[in-house]
Amino acid sequence: QDDSLGIRPRCAPVHRGVMRIGRSAAVLEALSLFAAAGRVAFPPVPPVPGSGWPQAEVAEPFARELMARMSPAAFDAAAHANPELVPAVFRNLGTALLSHDAQLQTAVRHYATALVREHAARMPRNFSDDDLHMLVAFQVLDPLRYGEDAEYRRAIDTILPASLSPALPEALRRADINELNRVAPINFETAEALAIAAGLVRASSSRFVANSSAIIATAGNEPIEASIYSINSRFVKPDEAKQFLTAVRAASPQRRIVVIGDEAMQSALQKDLAARRIDFIDNLSRPLTPWPRDPFSITRAANGGLIFINRPNMQRNREEDATMVRVLFNGLPKPLDDRWKPRWTTGATSFHNGQILLTPKSVWISMHSVEFRALEILGIDHVPVEQFGSAEGIARYVNAVQRAANELSKLYDRPVRFVHELPHTPQQIEILGGGAGFDLDSIVTLLPHADGSLDALVGDVALGAKLAASANEWQQLEKTYSLAPNSRDAVMNFQSDPSSIGLQRFLDRCADDLAKRGMKVRRLPLLMIPTSLLGEEERPDTPYFLVTANNVVLERNRAEGFASGLRAVDSAARSTFKSAGYDLTLFPPLPRSVVLNGGYRCASNEVRGAR
Repeated sequence: QDDSLGIRPRCAPVHRGVMRIGRSAAVLEALSLFAAAGRVAFPPVPPVPGSGWPQAEVAEPFARELMARMSPAAFDAAAHANPELVPAVFRNLGTALLSHDAQLQTAVRHYATALVREHAARMPRNFSDDDLHMLVAFQVLDPLRYGEDAEYRRAIDTILPASLSPALPEALRRADINELNRVAPINFETAEALAIAAGLVRASSSRFVANSSAIIATAGNEPIEASIYSINSRFVKPDEAKQFLTAVRAASPQRRIVVIGDEAMQSALQKDLAARRIDFIDNLSRPLTPWPRDPFSITRAANGGLIFINRPNMQRNREEDATMVRVLFNGLPKPLDDRWKPRWTTGATSFHNGQILLTPKSVWISMHSVEFRALEILGIDHVPVEQFGSAEGIARYVNAVQRAANELSKLYDRPVRFVHELPHTPQQIEILGGGAGFDLDSIVTLLPHADGSLDALVGDVALGAKLAASANEWQQLEKTYSLAPNSRDAVMNFQSDPSSIGLQRFLDRCADDLAKRGMKVRRLPLLMIPTSLLGEEERPDTPYFLVTANNVVLERNRAEGFASGLRAVDSAARSTFKSAGYDLTLFPPLPRSVVLNGGYRCASNEVRGAR
């Protein structure tokens, strides 16, 4: 056979990075490892066509004969004795599974389920990776077709949840679902149904609140009861996770820490999880990103329980993050489940928490914060910059932005304000265009005070360049983000790149407009690092990433964020926060989160208590 038994990846690259899934030869290699065990033989197996899938007129008679002659136990024995025939047997069964003969289709469904259950029951307790690959082949029959044929995938997904008996050893059940999620990956609904049937998780659908009118009521600086992090081995090294979580625990000894992660990270952190009193949620290798801030908000219901509000607008190439809340619910420890009484729903309008700054009395955004919804309102698929040469074209777009902002006002039950004046002229909109593509919470921070006033901390590329130019610990920055050696000149030169100049103009405009509103404005150092300094394998699809002091989480009169890798920048940031009445705690960064244009606020979500 050729290599067509490998499952091809169907998961798009993660936003701002690349995720590689799939072991194209793993299943074929596993098939070749069957040891001959007896002389049990399959009926004559139709050859696999050179292109396309087996035809029904060939596959269906074979399937009927196979089911009539071979019990599941005999099939398993024949598979051991004749491993070279198994791919063609499975491929022909796959075609029969799609038969227009309803009676045959039903028979094949039951037979395929019985085959995988029989095979799983015979697997050794100390199963190998090859054993696991073979089990996956039994479950999907034709791995290549499962990856490429939507009709076939839907058919397999209807029988996949019944393929694992809850009587199997838990280690095998868990390992199998992890393997399916890694190499297929199967859609969440199917994966959850399989995990529920296997007795591993609770159903998240039972916690859904339909047509909820829940609002996001948090002020953004209440006491933090629990921090939620998504830490997967795809993005974070175990040592980085250990250092980070140790620092969070030291800074907040009483806080609940909840980590959603994969089996590799759980294994690496096993001792630390108990020592640091960390609740770990096994995500069963679902491809979740390290940014739980973006996909959902958390608010309190009238009964004191929590409502997790999913954003309705899935972020491109991060669609899987829409399931992050459900993964959390699947494995939430009982003490937290009892305490939180959690439910989940979908927000009434689109939002992106990285683009929203919450304060007790208002929600602050930029015109870029509601770009997705504004384009929906206008019925177009791109920002109409070609129309921005006229006042009429600008007004049309700004009206859609204002309408989207009004919708957000209802979701947050308070006024929505802009960190800049809305544009009316081509010159004004050109300046504001310099902030496009940047998360607002990475470049602007608003600090509320007890008297109702706000201080604004606005990023400053020029200040970042000045501090970086005089920094003595440049090698630490290079080590932190795995930059090429002797990168100082390249970084300094990039601060004069058109994108850096455009961002600086946008930030200066925001600083001026916020000062006109009566805020005390201070500037924070901001650096733009060219991703050309990263190794080719680590390079995201963006030309730069930000090293910023703005991307922080607030709690009363303190803030917490990632250290930058430059002591001069960290010292200036602490001093600026201190001058505004806030203490800034800096944790060892999760570098990949930063390189992929995230930050500490992106990498955390919070359950907050009463003010």
